[in-house]
Amino acid sequence: MVLDKGPEPLKSSPMESTLESSDGLPPVPDLPDSPPLPLICTDVNVVPEQQKNELEQSIINLEGEIVELRLKKRRLDEKRREALNKILDIKGCIRVFCRVRSFLVTGRRVIHEPVLTELEKVVVRSGGSKKEFGFDKVFNQAASQEDVFVEVEPILRSALDGHNVCVLAYGQTGTGKTFTMDGTSDQPGIVPRALEELFRQAALDNSSSVTFSMSMLEVYMGSVRDLLAPKPVFKAYEAATRCNLNIQTDAKGTVEIEGLTEVQIPDFTKARWWYNKGRRVRSTSWTNVNEASSRSHCLMRITIFRHGDALEAKTEVSKLWMVDLGGSERVLKTGATGQTLDEGRAINLSLSALADVIAALRRKRGHVPYRNSKLTQILRDSLGDGSKVLMLVHASPCEEDVGETICSLSFAKRARGIESNRELSEDLKKRREIRMAELEEDMREAEAECQNVRNQIKEVESLLSEKKKLFSAACQSLEDEEKSFVSPKENLKEAAETPKASKNVTKRSVSNSVPRFMTSTVASRQRKNAAEKEISIRARNLITGSRSSAQFSCSQSLSFLDIRFKAMIRCSNKKPRYGETNTPVAESPKGNGGLYSKTTSMPRNKVVTYSDPNLKVTLSRHRRRMSDFV
Repeated sequence: MVLDKGPEPLKSSPMESTLESSDGLPPVPDLPDSPPLPLICTDVNVVPEQQKNELEQSIINLEGEIVELRLKKRRLDEKRREALNKILDIKGCIRVFCRVRSFLVTGRRVIHEPVLTELEKVVVRSGGSKKEFGFDKVFNQAASQEDVFVEVEPILRSALDGHNVCVLAYGQTGTGKTFTMDGTSDQPGIVPRALEELFRQAALDNSSSVTFSMSMLEVYMGSVRDLLAPKPVFKAYEAATRCNLNIQTDAKGTVEIEGLTEVQIPDFTKARWWYNKGRRVRSTSWTNVNEASSRSHCLMRITIFRHGDALEAKTEVSKLWMVDLGGSERVLKTGATGQTLDEGRAINLSLSALADVIAALRRKRGHVPYRNSKLTQILRDSLGDGSKVLMLVHASPCEEDVGETICSLSFAKRARGIESNRELSEDLKKRREIRMAELEEDMREAEAECQNVRNQIKEVESLLSEKKKLFSAACQSLEDEEKSFVSPKENLKEAAETPKASKNVTKRSVSNSVPRFMTSTVASRQRKNAAEKEISIRARNLITGSRSSAQFSCSQSLSFLDIRFKAMIRCSNKKPRYGETNTPVAESPKGNGGLYSKTTSMPRNKVVTYSDPNLKVTLSRHRRRMSDFV
């Protein structure tokens, strides 16, 4: 406190110093203000930020490189497709092969061999006459399953490229059609090899996503039966569930079978399992020629969905049909009667309709009789323009089967078409072979380059994955540092929001030399400021209380709860031993009943000034004895 009209403020006595330190708090000296906080500080995240920018730029470059490599791979793949398509066109979109079954192990000795095979020709001798039948290729009795599949593999690649493909196995009952298509566990046939090859080729192509689905059905006596349909709960509805399938064709010529079960095949194991399940349901019967003769046409369809890597790329859909046709047979040879006779007659009619369709396609006629059979209606979009057809005609080498062999080979001759009988000149054959060799070389080069590009894409993708991991770690590190770091501007803002303490309070100094991890947190600074504020208030109250005098205005109120205060008032009512003094005694209480200051004397005309101007009073106007309060 200071006196308004006094010459000097009151000085504290040694007792005041004792009172100031009686609370256990040392006197707080006046300290100069701390220097202002710097507005500019060194960014300790420069190195991580630079690494982050470098990683981000590296990721952008790698992604651009991957895009360029994929475009290059797409161009090479188009080059390979074009070469393969030209090769198949030169060979023929409808190709007919012949496979001659080996002799069965019997006790009879083979004396006469009526069937002779060459590379592209089969000669049958019967009754002193000789008949020749030409084919695109002939597999003799020593040919293996692998040899047959080598000729089938190119059209499988064509199916993956988006073309519809159909593989047909035709022949007399007991000539090995089912063996060629299914095979055994030791010698797998075309179907298991084709499924495995499809999944292998799809795994190599990273530029697009390829998925497969499977359906199986049989054409039995003119009706279509689903082989993969679930078993009905009530047998009365079995016929309606499996045999009442309708064949529909849209405006584009795409054939769909209403109600046909279609299952997804994610891998080769699942595909093989579904195929074996369908085979077990197929209709078979005993005949004089074969103990388990197929009495229907078994058709398996693999639908290929090719999804491009581009966002707006359309999904390409193609079909691969693998058909095990029912055996062509003569009624006199099989001795069939009743239902077996009707089954054989239905098989022969559908085979004749199939031969008519293939012959019309080879001759490029305007009208193709698809509607003559359910079999040809189903295969309509896989036999026509743009499709690849491969027919394997099976023949028996036995002399007792010469009649059926001639019928089967005549069917193949009819399917190949009349124009194929024209022999090509040697010069034209050489030119054709040279052209095919050039295309095959181009295709091999494109495949090799495409494989190199695939390897490069894998390497770049691996490097890109590592860079992305590093980038993610760098971003996380920067985020953690930003959360723990408090900038000088934020410190200034907190200081402005915090109530100011007394000038005597020691202020926190900030030095740039102190590392950031040693800097106090916001919570610790708030606790420290609160403690400093409390210390300052208590110290100021002690000093102020010791300098106050004992005259109060009528507007002020005193607390009489303190015992020491009451005792002092009672003692004031007693007369002193040496007479009454002229100086009135006043007590300056603490608002909360705290410590009291000593008694001081001052002239009556002095005015005591408080920090609050409204509390200014003069001693001359408000003179009251302390005994009046008792």
